[in-house]
Parts: sequence; structure tokens; C-alpha cells
Amino acid sequence: MTTRLWSWRSVRLRVAVCIALALTIEGLMRSNLNMAMVCMLNETAFVDDRALRAINHSTKCEELRFGNEKVYKYNGDLIWTSQQRAVIFASFYAGGLIATLITERLNRCMGAKRLVLYGAIVNVLGTFATPTVASFFGPIPMVVLRFIMGFGQGLLWPCMSVLVGHWFPATEKSTALAIATTGNQLSVVIAMFATAELCQLPLFGGWPMAFHTYGVLGVLLCILWQIFVEDIPAHALGITDEEVQVITNSTVDDSTNWMQLLSSPVVWSIAGSAFAHNFITVGTVTYLPFYYKTVLNMSLTSNGILSALPFIFQFISKILYAGFADESKNRGWMSFTGVTKICNSSASLGLVVCFVLLCFCDCTHRLAAVVLVCLAMAFVSGYIPGYNTSVVSIAPSQTAAIASFSRIWAQIASSLSPYQIGALTKQVLWKIIFCDTVTPTKEEKTEKDELDL
Repeated sequence: MTTRLWSWRSVRLRVAVCIALALTIEGLMRSNLNMAMVCMLNETAFVDDRALRAINHSTKCEELRFGNEKVYKYNGDLIWTSQQRAVIFASFYAGGLIATLITERLNRCMGAKRLVLYGAIVNVLGTFATPTVASFFGPIPMVVLRFIMGFGQGLLWPCMSVLVGHWFPATEKSTALAIATTGNQLSVVIAMFATAELCQLPLFGGWPMAFHTYGVLGVLLCILWQIFVEDIPAHALGITDEEVQVITNSTVDDSTNWMQLLSSPVVWSIAGSAFAHNFITVGTVTYLPFYYKTVLNMSLTSNGILSALPFIFQFISKILYAGFADESKNRGWMSFTGVTKICNSSASLGLVVCFVLLCFCDCTHRLAAVVLVCLAMAFVSGYIPGYNTSVVSIAPSQTAAIASFSRIWAQIASSLSPYQIGALTKQVLWKIIFCDTVTPTKEEKTEKDELDL
């Protein structure tokens, strides 16, 4: 029997695909609000939104539409201020931060499989409840609901790292992470495009249909996860003794040594990379539809398509980065440390250049703006064979602890980013937003020489 990863008999490939499916569907339940928000709100109700639209009027840019696209107005019924929107977005990641603080201990008590399943159930219930809570109870209950959903989803990332650490040899970890984390890009691509189209359907009032659809997909995820994923490879359905041997020969188990971890510059470098990565990614995913609407003056359909496009680029570049990383290690072209540093540093430098150039784009430079956003998200993929691979490689016995610690910093960044951007958009300060977004990246890249596997 074959033990290759890329085989239809490979159970570890099945596990990687299941993790990708979990990230995709849970990502849909998280990201659909980013696009749905522009459909839900009454855009004429507040002075701050009218000030943003004045940018387009002053430069006389016509609304961008594709072909014979049906005109759909962005005018919803909900009246929420930009500050309320920012708190709603940030509350999800604040809930994830609390979950991350206790995930390592919960994992040792319950196992990664059960934690992910319970978190998914929380997100399914929250997704089904969102239209009712938003329509009838207002922004404060929405903050509470999103916080609870964020707590459920905050369990996923550390558990993903644990599963990858338990299931894959060192030479396959970059590829396994690339496969698994493609769910991030797929979720954003689907959420941006599908939600924009569902908003225009009269069924169930338009935007609520998106939440009902993604809730049903969440139920399907829970069923598949329970059937096909196991914490211990030897317990997996259909696995061979040969594949178990390949996996167990490369993994160990031990208790967490927090003093040693927290005194390691490698661990702190991973934490800094996680902060920069998530500050940029969450800010972009959350406010890209709003930027395209208010600054580049795009119609709803063109907004959905072009908001999804950068994450298609990210999906492709992630596969290329992972292939380069694992091939370089397998052929001995570079050490594990060298591959990690090159991938991580290229991500940081590429993002800085793209976002600084984006500061000078308005609706008269739509093509340049879209290209720069696409390139920026393509560079983000370098963080996967970079610090993300380090999380599951530098100390396999400590993967849960390292993943939880780095995820704490990721969740802090994820909470700060939408709130800070929301405050700045109220003042029509997109240039400051783009420059401020890459500041953590520039600070983080000075730590790369300390990242040693």
C-alpha cells in the first residue's frame, strides 16, 4: 500500500481536506457579514457615509458595472453607525481571543476533534440567528452574538495546528498547511461573490438568505467532521498500518514547558508574524467591500466579484509557495530555516510595497487599486510556509501551546484591526489606513533573523 500524501488512499490527505472544509465553511459563517453589511444598512442615514461617497462625486467617477448588470441599490433597512459596525466586526475576534487563551488546556482534556465540532455547532446556531437578531434586536445583541460565534471559531486554528502536527511528517507540513488553509481563501471568495448575489434575491428578504444558506452548510460540516476526523491517526477510518508508521515515526508527545517557550526568541518571532499577518488579512477582508463601494464606486455585483478576486490570487500563490518550500527542503536546496525566512520575509516586504502604493489610488485608478490588492493578498501566502510551518515544526510536542500562544497575538490583531479601521473610515482617512495597516509588518520583519527551526 502507498504512503504518499498525494494518493486517493491517503488518510492524512483526507484529514487535510477536512480541515480545509472546516476553514471554508466556518469562514463563510464569519466572512459573509463583511459583504452582507453593505446590503443590510441604510446608507443615506448618516453624515459619515455621505462624506465618504463625496469622494467619488468630487472626482466624477461613474459607478463600475459589469456588462448588462442589473442595477441594485445598496440601501438596506438597518441604521447602524460606523462605530457600531466596527464594534460588531471586532467583537467576533475578541471572542476568538478568549477562546484561544483556554484552547491549549481544553485540547488536552477533550481533544482537537471535539473542540472543532463544538465550535462549529456554536457558529451554525449563531449564523441561523443572525438575521433575526440584527433585524429585531439591534447592534448591541449583535455584538454579543458575534462574540459568542468568535469564541466558537477561535477554537479552530489552534486545533488545526495540533492536527497537522499529529498527522504529518516534517517534509509534508508546509503542503498540509497549504491544503488546509486554502479554506480561508475559498471562504472569502465564496462569501464575497455569493453574498453579493444573494443580497439581490427577493427570497427571504435578500441578505438573510445568505446566512440561512451558510448555516445549512455548517450542519453538513458537523456531520462530515464527526465521521472522518480523529485525533489519533491509528483510530482513523480506513488507515493502514504502513501509513500509521509513517506518521508516528515523525511525532512525539510531551507536557508543555511554558518557561522554555516564553524565553525562546523563535516563539516570540512567530507571535510577531501572527500579529502582522492577521492585522492585515482581517482588515482587508472586513473592509474591502466597503472600500470598493465608497472609494472606487463599484456596483454590488462588481463589488462582490472584485472583492473575491484577491483571494483567488492568494489561493494560487499559496500552492506555489508551498510547492517551492517543500521542494526546496526535499532536494536540499535550502535548510528549513532558510526556506522559512525567505517565505516570511517576501510576504512582509511585498505587503509593505503594495499597501504603500495603494495609498495613492482613488476611483480614477481602479485597475491599479484592484491589481495592488490582488498582489498584496498573493504575498500574504508566504506566511504559510513561513511562520505557520514553524508553529508545527519547531517543537512538535509543544505544537498546541505554540499554536495557542501565537493565536493569542493573532486574535489581538484581529480585534484591533476592524475597530481601528472603522474609526478612521469615519474620518475618510483611507491613506492613513493603508499606511497604518503595514506598520506591524515592517516592525515584525526585523525579527526574521531569530526564526530558527
